[in-house]
Amino acid sequence: MKVWLIANDPRIGEMLEHSGLFAAVLHAVPGQPLSPDQGDCVVVSDKLLNSHEVVDLKACAPAAEIVYLLSNRDDHQELKRLQSLCAAHGVKFVPPKLTAEQVAGEIAMLCAGSDQRASRVIAGIGALPQIGLTSSLLLLGVKLGGMTGARIGILGLNGWNPGDAGLSYEGKYVDDIWGALQGRQLRPEELLRGMHHLTSSVYYLAGNRDLKKLYYYQPEGVSWLIQTAKQLFDVVLIDAGAYLDHALAAQSVYESDLLLVQLNQSQQAGDQWRRQRDQILRPVFANAEDKCVLLFNKMHEGPDVETAKQLSRQQGMPYIASLPYIPGFSRGEAERKLLERVHPGFGGELEKACRAVMQFYELPQAEPELRADKKKEAASWLRLSRWSRAERGVAAK
Repeated sequence: MKVWLIANDPRIGEMLEHSGLFAAVLHAVPGQPLSPDQGDCVVVSDKLLNSHEVVDLKACAPAAEIVYLLSNRDDHQELKRLQSLCAAHGVKFVPPKLTAEQVAGEIAMLCAGSDQRASRVIAGIGALPQIGLTSSLLLLGVKLGGMTGARIGILGLNGWNPGDAGLSYEGKYVDDIWGALQGRQLRPEELLRGMHHLTSSVYYLAGNRDLKKLYYYQPEGVSWLIQTAKQLFDVVLIDAGAYLDHALAAQSVYESDLLLVQLNQSQQAGDQWRRQRDQILRPVFANAEDKCVLLFNKMHEGPDVETAKQLSRQQGMPYIASLPYIPGFSRGEAERKLLERVHPGFGGELEKACRAVMQFYELPQAEPELRADKKKEAASWLRLSRWSRAERGVAAK
């Protein structure tokens, strides 16, 4: 099988050649006569050929696989129109906001049928800001690490909120390593040193504090961060925040196997999620909706509010846990002891979510002795932390 490439980015052709999946990668220009054989693939960028020209190309070469590389647009309806046009004429497409390597991977899947391996990355998005997504993911990561003994990395890729409230955070932030990401120079050992230790096997990198940098993060740099984290950890959890219109969130969604959508019982949350789904998720990330599951938070009980099962049916999506509203959360956040406090009602629901993740990735449960050791270690770490704070308080006097 040969690939005919009509695109501006030479890196795509280089990566297709290095994949070894194609007999040849041939570069072409708009207007050049093509003679693809049965089963060949023609890859076209929408920056060089418009949709009408791509439809004409498919009509001239019906035996070839045509792949249309889409770029992002301000109007989500236009993007949906292009995707519908592709479906009508048997043209496959690659969504926008991807790195050159990811584009090459998508082409390989569409044309050569290459498998996409599980990435062991789970991204969480909130229907609304301040819905408790960061704290839920931190507690989920600590619980999952305790139940499995696996190394868990949590990345704060929320562009609008660093996610350090409630913690005595001692690590770096995403904006601290911005330069290393842009140059793809960040090394695994450097990332690990910059992360905050939640437990001996769970690490956290807080998100972006510099709002002016938000739209300067490039897909290549964010992808490099996620790939680096995958080298260090068995499972990577990502806090992508409540806004998906930047590279931090886009790469989080693309790289994930599961997308945890956090809702509460408010009408506003449900409405906002549907807007995100219809205007961003479906047009930009064509198949992302297939990997969405619900994670409810701040849930109340009573005859005047809907249950998790009712909300799940309304959204047409399964849910893995329903975390209750805990009044003491605000105090724990103010005291920066969010992970040290015991939250009644949380444990059972967190365990449900962890078991779902364990089943999905076939993670074994830790041996009882290992779990007991981790509990002792966590308890001693908390005692040491309190003793250190007390000593600092005495010294200050």
